[in-house]
Amino acid sequence: MKKMIFVLILLALAGGGFWFYRGHKAKASALAEAQKFVPAKVELRTLRQTIDSTGQVSPDNRLGVKSPVAGRIEQLLVKEGDPVKKNQMIAWISSTERATMLDTARAKSEEDLRYWENMYKASPLVAPMAGTVIDRSFEPGQTISANDAVVVIADQLIVVGQVDETDIGSVFTGQHVNVQLDAYPDTVFNGTVRNIAYDSKMVSNVTMYEVDVMPENMPDFARSGMTATLTFLVEEHKNVPVIPTAALEYRKGKAFVRLLAKGGKPEIRPVQTGLSENSLTEITQGLSAQEEVLIPQIVRKTDNGGSNPFLPGQSKTSSGQSGKSSRPAR
Repeated sequence: MKKMIFVLILLALAGGGFWFYRGHKAKASALAEAQKFVPAKVELRTLRQTIDSTGQVSPDNRLGVKSPVAGRIEQLLVKEGDPVKKNQMIAWISSTERATMLDTARAKSEEDLRYWENMYKASPLVAPMAGTVIDRSFEPGQTISANDAVVVIADQLIVVGQVDETDIGSVFTGQHVNVQLDAYPDTVFNGTVRNIAYDSKMVSNVTMYEVDVMPENMPDFARSGMTATLTFLVEEHKNVPVIPTAALEYRKGKAFVRLLAKGGKPEIRPVQTGLSENSLTEITQGLSAQEEVLIPQIVRKTDNGGSNPFLPGQSKTSSGQSGKSSRPAR
């Protein structure tokens, strides 16, 4: 009789332990389930699709002004940075014969020099177009040939971008562009695409196309040859519902999100997506502002009953002995 009572007590204890373990496991499972999702609100934002590339500040029209005759520069009337008008006098050039004659007369007397200066006039050098002098390569008294550019004139500065062939299909004339000069990273100015080259160029084994960007207000500190970063605006959606991209899940090629339903379990709702920028994605259908979506989180399970073979003192040999050598003792 006593033995029977002892067996019944053991069975009762085992049953109670089983139900306690099951209840504890259910609570832990419910807690783990609650930790798998983080709520995030649907917000109204402006998203942009852009293309980034590099470019260089360059004159729209760059013209080297050459002398019509070889000889010597008598006077140079402009310097770098000076604005010039079309047909403005920029230099006086003595031909080789005139320079030789003047040097000979100068060796004789001042009277002979003045005579030949009046009899044999210097040749004028005029600006063929309006613009700014960006280079002055010579000084008065230097000898030049007919192939030497005395000064270089640029009419206006533009930015020439290099766009990869994989992105050139998204670039079009009149497109808005943000320009940032590497030398002045705190200043950003606007521009528009004026022309797209028909012929490509190979740059570091990559097919690139040159794109001319006309600045709206070129800063005064911009100089020819400066490197620039260009951001082409492909598409812009203003005040549209967006959610974190991490909240999107896909099944059979269709997107859906999870929402917290009244019963406490996540509700699955299909959605349609639009533009994506950084970590945000536009929702074109399926959600409205101020709704809350759930972002799935990865929960790592830990087994406290097991041992980590990488912890000190936990490595075991094939014979089951810990920390002992498997070689036989001599």
